[in-house]
Amino acid sequence: MRWRLFARKVSSMRNPKFKTIRPNYRKNVLEITLEERGKLTRYTLPFAVFRGKRISARNRFVSIDIDEELGRQGATFVTADGTRGDLPADLVLYYCDPSYDWSPVNQLKRLLRDKLDASKLSVRVLADALKTSPSQVIRLLEENRGSKQLLQLLKLAELAGYRISFTLKRKPAA
Repeated sequence: MRWRLFARKVSSMRNPKFKTIRPNYRKNVLEITLEERGKLTRYTLPFAVFRGKRISARNRFVSIDIDEELGRQGATFVTADGTRGDLPADLVLYYCDPSYDWSPVNQLKRLLRDKLDASKLSVRVLADALKTSPSQVIRLLEENRGSKQLLQLLKLAELAGYRISFTLKRKPAA
């Protein structure tokens, strides 16, 4: 029995490799294509992810190199002001793929599920508090699913005693 669980865990591990990385300065994003198990997936990673790097149309990328020694799972870049940085493929999944095990939404779901399991609250009580159905609460806490019910998830986090804050940054006028 334990062997089957272990085998499932190992097979669910992801191994993304960079195919292409292109900056889009109009949208302030990197347009990235990752390859996993022969399937290509496109992602858009905002420049804001690179805190302290000040990447923009005024400070463009001079070079973006996919590292072959790392099996195409990492990339390095240099900007016009000489700033250097690294970009692991997992970072793209972390910010762009809600089905990634370690994405912020899945970490929140795990934390809430553990907290709710410890509190011994029934699904019915949670459903009443969220003004939804018990099956919706169960779907809400499933990992590796892109949850469209973010407001309910945030409300559930609040009920569990967590405060989540977002910081919005106004884009400067072009």
